[in-house]
Amino acid sequence: MRICVTGARGMLGQQVVETALSLGHTVLSWVRPEVDITQMESLFERCKLDAPEAIVNCAAWTDVDGAETNVSAAYLSNHIGAANVATVAASQGIKLVHISTDFVYPGDIHRPLIESDTTGPKSVYGQSKLDGETAVLQNCPNAVVIRTGYIFGHHGPNLIDKISAGIKSGYNMPFVTDQWITPTGTPLLADASIRFCQANASGIYHVTQAGGCSTYEMARYIAQLTSGTGSITSTTLDAWEPIQSARCEAVGRQLAKRPVYSVLNTDKYSNFANIEPISWEAAIRSHLLG
Repeated sequence: MRICVTGARGMLGQQVVETALSLGHTVLSWVRPEVDITQMESLFERCKLDAPEAIVNCAAWTDVDGAETNVSAAYLSNHIGAANVATVAASQGIKLVHISTDFVYPGDIHRPLIESDTTGPKSVYGQSKLDGETAVLQNCPNAVVIRTGYIFGHHGPNLIDKISAGIKSGYNMPFVTDQWITPTGTPLLADASIRFCQANASGIYHVTQAGGCSTYEMARYIAQLTSGTGSITSTTLDAWEPIQSARCEAVGRQLAKRPVYSVLNTDKYSNFANIEPISWEAAIRSHLLG
């Protein structure tokens, strides 16, 4: 297939490009300023020129805390940009796979969430991504929207590597015991994206590693894999005072509100792909140790 990847310089975008090429597909990397998803006219022209059969939309505003103070910029990428890509894809009969987030959920249900559970973002980032999802499915009903958890990979900075480096350097880091996530490697998401490009599927799918953990449990597991003199200590969300910062610090102090529980049920995707899900522990171990 001829597959276009938006945001192809990002952590996930680079992995999608690498995975697609390894499977024998022709890949067209769309990056700014050559291709800007917030500019409809130029997007139309580039799409006509490249004539893709599928688009994987990885382009997004991903600075969760920064979105709280850069609302317009976050919505421009996550809502308007997503709507533009969907409009172009639908007009030219192109398969669209759009990447979204677990931040669209409020996090008040303490069980693995299914795709039909009620959304209710608590942050600007989450609302901008939810509005983007809605626009994608309205403008391109045959699109696939992938909701996923905390993403890590080899093509960009991420909390997994920061924790590992901190332990090796001797830092003592606190993490919360009552905020639940599913760390998810970019190889899984890239593989899912390409599967959807080739499939007659549409709608919302959850794609994460198997299981869930508190951020404290995740950090403790990383510490077990990492040689160093640093340590991981536990605390609760109530003990953490948000800092007025445009970016989330490695230790986790946050300006934007996160869903307290955002572990996703992935049965729908597992049945679609006919695969056994890989645990978050195995994915982190593979990432850090190879």
